[in-house]
Amino acid sequence: MEKKATAEADKAAPRIGEQIIVKTYIGSQAEATMSFQADAARMAAQGYLPVFQSWAPGQWRSGAFIAALLLCFLIVGIPALIYMLIVTPDGALTVTYGFRGAPVDEKI
Repeated sequence: MEKKATAEADKAAPRIGEQIIVKTYIGSQAEATMSFQADAARMAAQGYLPVFQSWAPGQWRSGAFIAALLLCFLIVGIPALIYMLIVTPDGALTVTYGFRGAPVDEKI
């Protein structure tokens, strides 16, 4: 069992000389996914395939919420606070590409 887990870890771990590219796509989840899919086809033509991807939703900074709450006393902050609760900032889709060799053109 331990040898199998080690063999799988060796396959996933980058080897010396193996090329890895990390790209980040910013936007809503749908926009970032569309950008990734378009870029993945171009990267595959160069021999790079996606190895790992991670989605991180956007967040407002805590200082922005505090400022909006303080401005609520001046009534100006109420629309700002409502806006911050309704609209979410852009997230980030991070994709790691690994080089799998030159693309092979198969002719049948």
